Amino acid sequence: FLVKLFVKKVNMKRKIVKQGEATLMVSLPSKWAKRFNLKKGQEVNIEEIDNNLVISKEDIKVKKQTKINLTNLTESSIRTAIINSYRSGFDIIEVNFQDEKQYHIILHVLKNYIIGFEIIKKENNACTIENITEPSEDQFDTLFRKIFFNISLLITNTEDRLKGKIQFEDYKDVVFKIHQYDNFCRRVISKRNLIVSKGSLIWSFLGLLIHGHRELYHLNKFLDSNKINFKDFEFYNYLKEIFNLLNEAYIKKDMSKLEKIHELEKTIIYDKFYKLIQKNNKENIALYHIVVSIRNFYLAASPLIGIIHHV
Repeated sequence: FLVKLFVKKVNMKRKIVKQGEATLMVSLPSKWAKRFNLKKGQEVNIEEIDNNLVISKEDIKVKKQTKINLTNLTESSIRTAIINSYRSGFDIIEVNFQDEKQYHIILHVLKNYIIGFEIIKKENNACTIENITEPSEDQFDTLFRKIFFNISLLITNTEDRLKGKIQFEDYKDVVFKIHQYDNFCRRVISKRNLIVSKGSLIWSFLGLLIHGHRELYHLNKFLDSNKINFKDFEFYNYLKEIFNLLNEAYIKKDMSKLEKIHELEKTIIYDKFYKLIQKNNKENIALYHIVVSIRNFYLAASPLIGIIHHV
């Protein structure tokens, strides 16, 4: 189930007409006006997104609706179908399933991956999921920053776990919060058609951040059943440094932080890690997850450069 990122785009040029001393006007395309049956005196919505003015027909907001038919018990398949419907901007999702195991997976996905959606109706082998208490789209930047905060929390507590200071049994709760905020931000990108400006860059940036944090999740899962005497905290310090540079670059819109990430990545991956990975022990599994996390945070610097350029 794939998210449709790209929207149909029609380029039109209109001359600006001056009316009175200060009013500038442009005409609406006749085909567009006819399609929505617009008449003299009706109102349209005008929204400013970055450097663009988006004109839309004023209407009572109609909830977008879709339908999903589940055919297997694979958790990741069910989760992907529901999450991508949510990310795509649908407000009502009708789900047809075959047994109660699938239904319980749906409940798990709603609880841990999605904000503000609940099951409002269940009958036989079908249920309806609807947007009930979703945050406002205006909270996009706040929740985006919460992604950084929770990844930072994951990094700090994983380090303490490697040092034997804490058990960090609630790491899954932190990971689920990150997924919830990530999915909400992608939903806003889809709903507001931010793809026409810097939305594609934000989408890529989020994806790489999430891949970076997922390596720390898998590292913690490994530590659940394996005890290791981890010593190479030089790499973990690099991980913290690169992530902090990424965070600062996003908040301060500072390109120099991203340049520093590029310098560090060459030393960490191609010099130090390649030498250490030749050792054959369990510590290398932890090192692998740490370095892949570093690699993803490094790759995230690329779309962030574009985002900063859009400011």
